[in-house]
Parts: sequence; C-alpha cells; structure tokens
Amino acid sequence: MVALFVAMMFIGFLLVDVILQRVRRKAPVPTEFASSIPPGFYISEGHSWSHPDSSLGIRVGADALVVHALGTVEKVTLPKLGGLVEAGQPLFRLERQGCGFNVQSSITGRVVALNTVLATRPESVAKEPYGSGWICAITPTQSDGSSESMRCGQKAALWLGSEFNRFREFLTVQASPDAAVAVTCPDGGEAAVGSLTELPPSGWRAFETQFLTPSSIRIQDSEPMKK
Repeated sequence: MVALFVAMMFIGFLLVDVILQRVRRKAPVPTEFASSIPPGFYISEGHSWSHPDSSLGIRVGADALVVHALGTVEKVTLPKLGGLVEAGQPLFRLERQGCGFNVQSSITGRVVALNTVLATRPESVAKEPYGSGWICAITPTQSDGSSESMRCGQKAALWLGSEFNRFREFLTVQASPDAAVAVTCPDGGEAAVGSLTELPPSGWRAFETQFLTPSSIRIQDSEPMKK
C-alpha cells in the first residue's frame, strides 16, 4: 500500500508539472525587446509607436517587433511633409534586400516634420527605434478613437511580448524546411534577428497583413462584397 501511495503521489507531481509547463508556454512573457519601451511611448496594434513631443507634435516610429524582424533597414520611404494621413492607412515604408512593407498610421492628422537623416542613415530605425530612428511627427486633426487601441507602460510590454511569441509561431508556418533553422534561435526561444529576410516575398506580404494591418481593416477586407 505504501508503495502504491508513493507511486500515485509521484504520478500526481508529474501531472502538475506538465500542466504548469503548458501554462508557462502559453503565457505571454515580455522579452527584453518588449520591456525596453521608454516611458510615455504608446504602441499601436499596427506596431508603430507614438510619443508626444512639445516641439514637434506627436513623433512616430516603428516598434521593436518590426525592427527585430528586419534586423536592419536599408531604405525608408517617408510620408509627404505637410500631407494629411488617416489612421489605418500606410504612413511609411521600410525595406531590406529589395523587399519591404508599409507601416500604418495610428493617428489622423498632418505630417509636420520628417526625420530626413534616414535618407542617408536608414539603419538608425533598427539601431535606435525609439530614439534617432523616429520617422516623422504628426499633428492630430481629429479624435477618431484610434487611441483606444494604443498601449503604454506594462500593458504595452505584456502585449508586445505576446506579439513576439505570435511572430515566432508565424515563422514556423511561413518558413521552408531549409530556412526553419535560420529563423529561430538555437535554444528554440525568440525568433532570430532579421529572420524575415529568410522568407519569400509572400512571407513579407503575410507579415504585413497579420502584424501591421489593424484587425478592424483585416475584418473589412475579409468580408464578402455585398451585391
């Protein structure tokens, strides 16, 4: 009886450990990239950031997930100075090795400043995404409710951590067998820096659709046209 009791208790410990391991794998834990968001920076669903600047308006740039996926940036297409932009519409474009994607604006307003340094130093976007790699500044012209999908502080870190996990899963689906090793780190943890470059153009388009397009727009695009 004692032996049976010990065996059952051992099996119980094993079951508890299995359950805990599953919970840990599912829980979105912020990575070092996600937890490095500076105070006062808001992260949008489309992976751009915004930060109020008294001298410029609201500065905008690409968040850590975008630059981690690219590894480095070789070309930046800036918006038009003085132009009007709408939340959910393309604001700027980042490219590497001939492929690229558009990052949507999270703000409706007018572009009042551009980071023209990026014309000669586009790599700044990846090296200092929340600093010298800023893209442009916008003065809002209306309150369209887009701020509801913005996250700041710990809430932003938790969400971005979960997005890194989702990106890792995205890569395992998109990558070919030959590229599967290159897109993940040897320890099976975070996706490797610049792993997006291992994907074909269709993978870049899928990344833009699944990570850089707000869910409201994805739903609209997926709805059948009414006759």
